[in-house]
Amino acid sequence: MNSRIILKLGLLVAIFVGSALAQAATFVAMTDEELIQQSDAVVQGQVIRLESKWDSQGRIIVTEATIQVSETIAGVAPSQIVVQTPGGKVNDYRVEALGFPSLNNGEEVILFIKDDQSLQVSRIVGHQQGHFEVVKRLDGVTLAVPRIEDGASFLTPSGKAIPAPRSTELAAFKGRVRAEAARVGKPVKQ
Repeated sequence: MNSRIILKLGLLVAIFVGSALAQAATFVAMTDEELIQQSDAVVQGQVIRLESKWDSQGRIIVTEATIQVSETIAGVAPSQIVVQTPGGKVNDYRVEALGFPSLNNGEEVILFIKDDQSLQVSRIVGHQQGHFEVVKRLDGVTLAVPRIEDGASFLTPSGKAIPAPRSTELAAFKGRVRAEAARVGKPVKQ
């Protein structure tokens, strides 16, 4: 009897340690409605500048990405925004923020953003769930590709695992976002 309890405890410890070492992120899944409701805008644009620096308190490295907005799909946004994400490299210091979006210079993106008035920057809503890369396939079809890191998992609020988001044809993706934004009363560009 004691050996069974010890074996079960050992398995639990192994599972816990193994999952901690895997360095994967777990998210509470957000619906399209939740992403849009929590966003000030949904924008498409290109990353034109990246700058990593220490935050205003000098405690953590953040990266600020300047986005040249080519289209505001829902909500209201200026033609250029600065999006701040945790992580980056300053001199010999590097911070990798697992589970948070990582933007690349020149990347074409769709972002669900929320303004942080106190810092005069925007943040990506839903962490990686609010970050999509715009990619053209060899056959010419353009996709909105979720930028979810390998190993990320998504759970409902009750803890049930659900599949990660999938790539969607860009026109269909924008149509879905516009329809949901209109339904919740956000300004929509047709």
